[in-house]
Amino acid sequence: MKKATTERLVQWFLACTLWLGLGFSLGWYYTFTYYGRSGWPMPTPEPCAALVLYYFSVLNLATEIQAVHWMLVFPLSGVLWAFALWFTAPRFRAAPPAPRPAFSRLHLHLAVAALPMIVPGPVMACMAARTATGFSFGHMIDVALRHSTYAPPVWLTPLYFTLGLCALAWQVRVYYRTFRPAPGNPWLHFFASAILLVLLACLLGAAVGFALAPWQA
Repeated sequence: MKKATTERLVQWFLACTLWLGLGFSLGWYYTFTYYGRSGWPMPTPEPCAALVLYYFSVLNLATEIQAVHWMLVFPLSGVLWAFALWFTAPRFRAAPPAPRPAFSRLHLHLAVAALPMIVPGPVMACMAARTATGFSFGHMIDVALRHSTYAPPVWLTPLYFTLGLCALAWQVRVYYRTFRPAPGNPWLHFFASAILLVLLACLLGAAVGFALAPWQA
């Protein structure tokens, strides 16, 4: 029992760390595209849910607090996505006749599938730190908090969207290996879970925004 509990805790820790990495990487992407180029939504469900959750709950607070807020919505959206798939599986007969998979393992496997979008994060941070005189950690922080500007390269959005498609393909593979769906059901289950995810993100975002409203400057 103790070993199983430790294993679940490790899985939760690794999954949440990966989701934070996704928030870090996409934070740079949307910060860069904020300066003159339109950023595209990523094709996997959990970044879209994170955007919904963020914009439904974000308040007019200091940029530093908004940055922390941005990072926190990604582990939360990752948990919601795993929950949506796990919760709806029996209703779509997505895992007959075996029981539903362990939630912590499903959560971790979905987080690992986001790796293609996570990998560019450190590269983006180094790009933001680059100045005419060399590397500047202070300039990187200024760009992150939008106190300074950075002209995004033209290849940035196509790169991230391509990596998002790779993550989506990985996630579909995780879905098939985890649930072993019956013929005709997988896409219905997947899309119904995505709809549930967005609804949960809207409701939770609105609730969090309402709860935080008294703290707004």
